[in-house]
Amino acid sequence: MAPDAVSPFWYDRPALRWADGIPLGNGRLGAMVWGAPHEQRFSLNEDTFWSGPPTAEVPTVPPGLLADVRADLRAGRHVAAGERLKAAQGRSAEAPQPVGDLVLRTGGGTDVEPLRRELDLRAGVARQVTRHLTQEAFADTATGLLLIHLRTDDPAGFDAELSWHTPQRRSRVRPSGDDGLALLLTAPSHVGDDADRRPVIEHGDPATPAAALVRVRRADGEVAVDGDRLRLTGVRTCTVLVDVRTGFTGGDREACLRRAAGAIQAAWHRDWPALLGAHTAEHAGHMDRVRLRLHDVPEPAAAPVDVRLRASASGDGPRDEHLAPLLFDFGRYLLLACSRPGTQAAHLQGLWNDSVTPPWHCDYTVNINTQMNYWPAESTALPECHLPLIDLVTELADAGTGVARTLYGAGGWTCHHNTDLWRATWPVGDGNDDPVWSHWPLAGAWLSLHLAEHWRYGLDTRFLRERAWPVAAGAARFLLGVLTEDAEGYLVTGPATSPENRFATADGPASVDLSTAMDLTLARELLGFLVESATAAGPAADPALLADIAAALPRLRPLAVGSRGELLEWHIERPETEPHHRHLSHLVGLFPGAALTDPALRAAARRSLELRGDEGTGWSTAWKIALWARLGDGAAAHRMLGVMLRPVETDADGGGVYPSLLCAHPPFQIDGNFGATAALAELLVQSHTDVLDLLPALPPSWPSGEATGLRARGAVTVDRLTWSHGALHSAVLRAAHPTTLTVRWPSATRHLALPAGVPYCLVP
Repeated sequence: MAPDAVSPFWYDRPALRWADGIPLGNGRLGAMVWGAPHEQRFSLNEDTFWSGPPTAEVPTVPPGLLADVRADLRAGRHVAAGERLKAAQGRSAEAPQPVGDLVLRTGGGTDVEPLRRELDLRAGVARQVTRHLTQEAFADTATGLLLIHLRTDDPAGFDAELSWHTPQRRSRVRPSGDDGLALLLTAPSHVGDDADRRPVIEHGDPATPAAALVRVRRADGEVAVDGDRLRLTGVRTCTVLVDVRTGFTGGDREACLRRAAGAIQAAWHRDWPALLGAHTAEHAGHMDRVRLRLHDVPEPAAAPVDVRLRASASGDGPRDEHLAPLLFDFGRYLLLACSRPGTQAAHLQGLWNDSVTPPWHCDYTVNINTQMNYWPAESTALPECHLPLIDLVTELADAGTGVARTLYGAGGWTCHHNTDLWRATWPVGDGNDDPVWSHWPLAGAWLSLHLAEHWRYGLDTRFLRERAWPVAAGAARFLLGVLTEDAEGYLVTGPATSPENRFATADGPASVDLSTAMDLTLARELLGFLVESATAAGPAADPALLADIAAALPRLRPLAVGSRGELLEWHIERPETEPHHRHLSHLVGLFPGAALTDPALRAAARRSLELRGDEGTGWSTAWKIALWARLGDGAAAHRMLGVMLRPVETDADGGGVYPSLLCAHPPFQIDGNFGATAALAELLVQSHTDVLDLLPALPPSWPSGEATGLRARGAVTVDRLTWSHGALHSAVLRAAHPTTLTVRWPSATRHLALPAGVPYCLVP
């Protein structure tokens, strides 16, 4: 695929807020590029630089706690049950930490001079061009470094200075040779909240050490250390090499600095064209796998992204439909930037965070947000980017066995609402939090389904047997161990919550019930996967577990429909305290799950979605796009896409996107970007049933277009999908293994037998 002639991702004004910057990353090392034209900031993060490590052990719970809570629930004492559950809470999850800013100050010009800054999504390169200076930057996977190149056409060269600024209290700056500057720092030992939810920062030991190092390689001019900064004088071209290393796996700050110096030295003699060329080829190789383009809609204005967003949302003219493919491409770019094999999984802000006490600890919120981060990994052909989450889940499966045993008296493993770098699995909250966002032990079930999806898309039998089945089996053993009978003899999961919603009772708002639609749906999805994959899993499949599953599945409490035609969220019909709540937990079986196949339940899900309304946070809006796509309603999905692309200049504006296209929760959360990318793929290709659906929810506003490289379950790739006048024009399908499948599009259905690796052209 040839690159676009002109990058559509550009601005003619500086990013004067961190959230308006351009994110760079190689999975491990991230940078947000922002600031005034002559004071550029590269705000750095490293994926193992977190507060902690924790010193608290698994919380000790009162004897008989679970039985007492269930007794309260059966007696209708829901508020009391929630208060009692606070005794199960342990320490809060820790928070990823900012390393600090590498500040580049350049001489000459003013902040109002002509400026163009852009992000080349295909190449993975950020550029800024002013009258006097061109700046290019990328985070390289091969060297592991942040690389910045500066050049000027002025024969006299340019003057500049580099300095470190960090919010970390335990830090110091010192020279490193004649051309380098080191930042030595230590993360807080704990970041948490007090009883009034005010941030708490503790400094002590143990804590994670780190070192950041910048060195400048120039062809001319001078570089000199001047106190706590590097001064560049008369330089016409230079390369700035930056690395950050932490002591997460061992070593003090000096050891971290030696590792950073070694990484920079290994790349020192490679010239800029070689570094840039290798990076671009690697990055474009991933981006080029998938492409989405729309035809027969007005061409986008030759305007900056922020201008296009405002114009499209104003209603004064036609909507800028080309913003949707740009949002789609940006989501895939972000996943490549913050989740690569061998790195940590993407957290609430992906890889980026500028605060010591970030919103919601910027941790892994595993009741929706972490999962949403990875919704596009398989369908948009970035399966290797899924591996950091799979590694996280595998480690949680080991860490969560003690909590399953201690708190629930169950086998297998569990994880609750939040986790972190240190793999916390207990209910967090320090005994102060409402169980509505603390006590939800089904995160292990939902996370295990990501391993199921990785197998379904790739059909890697070894992965199924060695990783997916054992992890999912452990989550199932826990689930089976906590199931209990309700008054009607059905199996339920109580105490259960529906993250993060409450219902009204005579005693006040409550969140804990005997069962919830989310729990019951995830139970069916998890147990169903183990049954579905048992034959392929071979010796990894446990016959005793399968027998227990066979006995439990038909006894799970069925989902029910309420008096308004909606899908019930809790054990019985209960009044919501917040009818337009952002979470849609009870609809998990519609998307990303596949359990809602019954027409009556699908109709109830639609009604629930209508009752929730269109307004919501950024990530909630992305989920709604995907839900409408699964309902086959392209017009409704398109309407919600307009809400998603609402420009947010300040956090008071509500959900949408910042001028940077980063998702505004608000504030910034990256899950909405990933959710939107996955949702856009669902408009065009769905494969969650036994049928491969092409154009199942095509928006009427997209009359013609094409998509290449979208993946389907069953190891099938839609190499090319084209449509014209709202109807399928052609599709090229390719299977990794010989297979038979049913393909459906809005006007017909066809049964196909596909050999391995041979493209099949389907023409209606």
